[in-house]
Amino acid sequence: MRFTPGWWAPLSSGETRADRLVRFESYELDIRSRELRRGTELVRLQAQPFEILVMMLERPGAIVTREEFVERLWPHGTFVDFEHSLNAAVKRLRAALGDDTDSPRFIETLPRRGYRFIAPFNGGDGPSARAARPRVAVLPFTDDGVEIAREFSDGLTDETMLQLGRLEGRGVDIVARSSSFAFRGGACLARDIGATLRADYLLEGSVRRQGERARIAAWLIETFGETQVWTDVYDRCLTDALSVQTDVASRIAGALASEIRPVFRA
Repeated sequence: MRFTPGWWAPLSSGETRADRLVRFESYELDIRSRELRRGTELVRLQAQPFEILVMMLERPGAIVTREEFVERLWPHGTFVDFEHSLNAAVKRLRAALGDDTDSPRFIETLPRRGYRFIAPFNGGDGPSARAARPRVAVLPFTDDGVEIAREFSDGLTDETMLQLGRLEGRGVDIVARSSSFAFRGGACLARDIGATLRADYLLEGSVRRQGERARIAAWLIETFGETQVWTDVYDRCLTDALSVQTDVASRIAGALASEIRPVFRA
């Protein structure tokens, strides 16, 4: 289950307090009263740490960027050291949860990008979610339109799918080639492609050639938040195109193995 802004709004007709409880491990967050409890103990949370927790719970398992936190916590025109203030607020939230930066149970830091909530929700009367296998769609790598470039980029896309397929043992599903290639050259939003393919992540890339040199760029998009979560660039000589495809695809798969996280669904 993914939450959208407004799930903490005033209770509607027929809605009960239990409908606004979120439980994870030994904690219970009451959205309406803005209270966090550990068992029967009330955990004190200041306003900014509370908002940070709510923002991450809106999109569990997805990255909330530093820019998104700043926009919500400090209205336009506020003069403050945003970096220091956000770091301090997250530190206070971690202290309240008893979380550890090096071995997090709740809040994972994505350096220079943001944070995400990584703990599964518990069952109960309130919202619940479970960790599920993430689905990745590898879209056709773009090129300059020359036939030889198209042949290379398609081969690189296929090899990347094969290499990523080896992540199945780590709980990652790869969308079928025919489905992903249906979006070649399209101008669809990442969220729309994700909805059509039921993909949590999109891997996109481009190939630029100059003689026997090629610059290959790849990036990973989290579809729900339409957020780029990883990118890299590979400069290669194309004297042995097959070796280049295998090498680059292997490096991409190795990098994504540590970037792709379980998603949370009802």
